[in-house]
Amino acid sequence: MAIPIPSRLLFIDGKWTEPIKKKRLPIVNPATEEIIGDIPAATAEDVEIAVDAARRALARNRGRDWASASGAYRANYLRAIATKITERKSELAKLEAIDCGKPLEEAAWDIDDVAACFEYYADLAEGLDSKQKAPVSLPMETFKSHVLREPIGVVGLITPWNYPLLMGTWKVAPALAAGCTAILKPSELASITCLELAQVCMEVGLPPGVLNILTGLGPEAGAPLASHPHVDKIAFTGSTATGIKVMTAAAQIVKPVTLELGGKSPILVFEDVDIDKAAEWALFGCFWTNGQICSATSRLLVHVATILAKRPLRQSTTNSRKNKFKGTLSLLKIGWTSRQGLLATYSESSFKLY
Repeated sequence: MAIPIPSRLLFIDGKWTEPIKKKRLPIVNPATEEIIGDIPAATAEDVEIAVDAARRALARNRGRDWASASGAYRANYLRAIATKITERKSELAKLEAIDCGKPLEEAAWDIDDVAACFEYYADLAEGLDSKQKAPVSLPMETFKSHVLREPIGVVGLITPWNYPLLMGTWKVAPALAAGCTAILKPSELASITCLELAQVCMEVGLPPGVLNILTGLGPEAGAPLASHPHVDKIAFTGSTATGIKVMTAAAQIVKPVTLELGGKSPILVFEDVDIDKAAEWALFGCFWTNGQICSATSRLLVHVATILAKRPLRQSTTNSRKNKFKGTLSLLKIGWTSRQGLLATYSESSFKLY
């Protein structure tokens, strides 16, 4: 599955911008561990420039160019982005697969979801127009009340490597629909498709500064973004350890944060279960996206009645379920992105984490 890796710069104020320190990071193919390209490495200086661009975009023409424009106006851009994403689906899926290590088929589904997400929030953006200044009934006629919906401002969006473009879209699309301007900082382990989102935004004519995309290391780019006094909110998806750091930085100025952190989710196996289905769904839940997903069902909790049953029955039932699971598990094969099966994990550190 040979595909050229685009060489991009940072995306700031509607144009490609070289990092101040001119640093770049290697792109590693997780299946072969070969270096297949590189991405720009932003630092605090680049964050400063991006935040300034986002604040200018927010206030441009007293907000009428974006923040206080109609939802329908913003929806036009979101739908245009969705169309471009769909047009480039095959290319983007291949880039996603080679960058983060998931099967090509799964990557293609993700790109479909990306386009659908932009369409969904385009609809919601249009819906904001009819809800603006909606009256609120009060028991006293002396007072009048209505709901005024305003964007929170400039938002920093920090996303993980297991769903690079889709996770980025889950944060970018609602932010833009609401009239916010944004700085997206994807994981340094998988940033290719997020930089291609920048190219799409250029092609559809998204106003400069509305979306800025900075690639780079967490401590050098993510941390300055989380702690920046002119970023009004941070949305972060990733590890609990990093989430603690994000919340700590935001707390210094009482900045709102949204955190989606890792977990260790169980799947429940009841006494009357169909063993074939239990094995199938346990396998799916545990190894979907190579098991590198916060909602992976990576633990099995077996119904207490099975444990309290007579020893011969319990042993037989337990062994049966174990054997069924092992048998189904043996059907999975480690493979390359263009074939069915599981892929290599992204790195040794991610393997240990999950």
